[in-house]
Amino acid sequence: MVPMTLRFPALMTALALIILLLPFFARAYPFGGQARIVLPCYYNQTIYASLGPPRGGEYIWTTATKTYLFGPPRHAGQWLLGLAGAPYYCIYKIAPLTIYTGSAITMMGSSQ
Repeated sequence: MVPMTLRFPALMTALALIILLLPFFARAYPFGGQARIVLPCYYNQTIYASLGPPRGGEYIWTTATKTYLFGPPRHAGQWLLGLAGAPYYCIYKIAPLTIYTGSAITMMGSSQ
């Protein structure tokens, strides 16, 4: 049997390790579809893309997005496929203030 004086520090060390490692895990979910709307947002240098089926929704391309082959979304009709994560925003106009929201794209590839 392990004495109480050794069990408590070991338990605290394990608990501290678990708590410190939790923020380092990230989740991303897949998305893909044909772009219906693509809007450049010049104020925070992002691109808003609204996608149709099969896995559509509102997504925001950021400068931190890992982008493959044909670059970021450029026009409606492109097909996008990738992973998205946390909620993000796109400042489209200042007056009147127009902000679009969506999920930040983590990594993506697009058609021409």
